Amino acid sequence: MSGADDFFGPYQYPLWVLWLVLGLVGLALVVGWYVFVFRFSARRLPPAQRAALAASRPADLADTKAKYLALIDEVETAATSGRLNDRGVHSRLSLLLRFFAHETNGVDTHVMTLADLRESNLPRLAGAVEQYYPPAFRLEEPGDTARAVATARDLVSSWG
Repeated sequence: MSGADDFFGPYQYPLWVLWLVLGLVGLALVVGWYVFVFRFSARRLPPAQRAALAASRPADLADTKAKYLALIDEVETAATSGRLNDRGVHSRLSLLLRFFAHETNGVDTHVMTLADLRESNLPRLAGAVEQYYPPAFRLEEPGDTARAVATARDLVSSWG
């Protein structure tokens, strides 16, 4: 049988502290990765639960309308002063209307494609955004800025 002289503690091996530290760092990285994945991975709710959540959020419609009408006025002012071209006007108005619908209804309209908007139960929003698409995406098709602003104002004013 072997005696007490056969046992060698870790301090006798070269660089044992380095290997211990590397092992602990590796373990910390694995634990950190799991924390990151579980904390920051987005879990999307089913549409019915998102609609219920949106309905439970109280939104002051009058204040939201006033805010977005002021933003539409800013776009119109930028267009008349020449700081924003027709393409920029149509792009911004499309984005403003999408965010307005998102704030008032809670529907993720700001990330929907035009096809998704057509399938949603927001036909007026889909029609307005569809009107903005050709001038926003085709250089050779200029849009009517006054008509675009009027459409946006009408949609926001009559919402709800």
